[in-house]
Amino acid sequence: MKVRISDQSLRIRISPAEAQQLSEGNTLQTHLQLNTIDVFSVTLQSWNLSIGEVHAEEKSLMLSIPNAAAQDLAHQPGYTFSGEQQNEPSAPLKFSVEIDLEKAPQP
Repeated sequence: MKVRISDQSLRIRISPAEAQQLSEGNTLQTHLQLNTIDVFSVTLQSWNLSIGEVHAEEKSLMLSIPNAAAQDLAHQPGYTFSGEQQNEPSAPLKFSVEIDLEKAPQP
């Protein structure tokens, strides 16, 4: 799983194998070791709601996407799940989950 954070935008790229795991209800997680003590984690999970949501804790971000989107990522080539989360009064947080084309099988 690759994570990119930039100017009110969060993009997660996953491999086809990770997309399959997500579609089966598994949680994906990656860690950034900041120093010998501190670790920052990003978690991607699917859930029963029809919206996506980003939740922050002290040392982590959790992105939840609809179960249907997880299925589409695993089974529809080129599918990208995108969403927005309102953050009054600032600009909305835009987020997306897509298959990493570098890790996708080549024809």
